[in-house]
Amino acid sequence: MIPPGLVNAPGCGFLGILVTANQSSIRPLAAHCRERGRRSSRERRRYSSLVVLPAVVAAFGLVPLAAAAEETAAPSLAEEIRAGLASSFALPFDDLLVKRHDSEWRNLVDGLSVGVSFNYPLNNDFIAAAVDDDRRVERTTSSPTLNLDLRYRPLGAWFVGGTIYHYLDSGEQQSWNPDFSYSFGYDDWRPYTLSLVYANYGGNRFNPDRNEGERVTRFAQGTWSLGWKFPVPRPLAEPMLVDRTAEIDCQTAANLTPSYYDDASDDNRNWKRTLSLACNYPILAGLSLRWRAFYYTDGDTQQPWDPDFTYGFGYAPAWARGFSVQYDNYSGNRFPWRDRAENTGRFVDGTLSLGWSWQW
Repeated sequence: MIPPGLVNAPGCGFLGILVTANQSSIRPLAAHCRERGRRSSRERRRYSSLVVLPAVVAAFGLVPLAAAAEETAAPSLAEEIRAGLASSFALPFDDLLVKRHDSEWRNLVDGLSVGVSFNYPLNNDFIAAAVDDDRRVERTTSSPTLNLDLRYRPLGAWFVGGTIYHYLDSGEQQSWNPDFSYSFGYDDWRPYTLSLVYANYGGNRFNPDRNEGERVTRFAQGTWSLGWKFPVPRPLAEPMLVDRTAEIDCQTAANLTPSYYDDASDDNRNWKRTLSLACNYPILAGLSLRWRAFYYTDGDTQQPWDPDFTYGFGYAPAWARGFSVQYDNYSGNRFPWRDRAENTGRFVDGTLSLGWSWQW
């Protein structure tokens, strides 16, 4: 008779018993095999625990990890565009009830930005454009100015802003050089959002001389712009970037000016329409290069001082807090294959500015 527990013990099956010379040897062999069987069972249970328990833990642990990874997965480009468009022109009225700061004064100025700057035109040449054989219209650049810029965001990305100009040589201020300019609308800095902005940089006057045909403002001569912001795709932007973590931000816009002065007829005309594309190229540590190109849907509406493109470069701190040094050129620049008007569209027709700004 084979004692129980022998068959399952490794090396203690029938062969182990058959090679035993006599019955007296079976008892110690049986005891030995039972002990080995018990040890083998314990080892199998221990091995199963070592394999099964980590597997169970991993299985249950990976479920929340997979869910978390799904939640934090970066949205697709289409999703980002839809989100940007959907958030455009939002009116977050609930934000008006939020007290963001302990200080009442701080809450009062929340959303306000202030800037002061000194602006120096590099050139004082005449901009001459022929009207006919007997008469010419001449435009000059303005004198150096001290500017005060104010901008206030009362709700979300909705804003109202203005600039006050002080001409250091008041005799050089022309009828088209404003005492003040102003703008308002919706302008969200985030990518893939729409914007709608009205801006008026015409010859606005605090104390207009009616005999000279001046007005406080000519609202119809301001420009409405419907824009859309987007970054240059990373595969295209990265080879051009010094700082690979930065982005090249761009905006395309449709611009409409209801009323404008026409140089050729010496009269006001209606409906100047342009399309524009503007980009800001970050160089390094606050240094950047800016440009904007225009397309005039009716070439006859473009005036000698209306640019094909504008450009600028310089240093400005992040979030418009601190000092800035900039060069900008908004003169009658022309593409190389097009002729520019006399004394405009050159590098020396730009302006240097030194400024300081802060926003709350």
